[in-house]
Amino acid sequence: MTNAFESKIARIFKEKGYYTVVSAGSRGVADVVAIRSNEILFIQCKSNGGLSLNEKQRLKHIVSTINAKGLLATHRNGRIVVKEI
Repeated sequence: MTNAFESKIARIFKEKGYYTVVSAGSRGVADVVAIRSNEILFIQCKSNGGLSLNEKQRLKHIVSTINAKGLLATHRNGRIVVKEI
């Protein structure tokens, strides 16, 4: 089942013109994949902090092999923060 934070992040990127796919309950490299023109974003959503070293390494490896960007979406002081990994 998709969690609310992942759905919110997907909705934000969809409103920016991306086609989005949410990987419900993912154990994979990304919770949300957003695609627009020649841009592919793999987004890990963490409502309670950051990525583990293993998660960060896996994400960096995958995005480097397909010329995509890896992003982390999280909460900070009640606001959503999205940063590139």
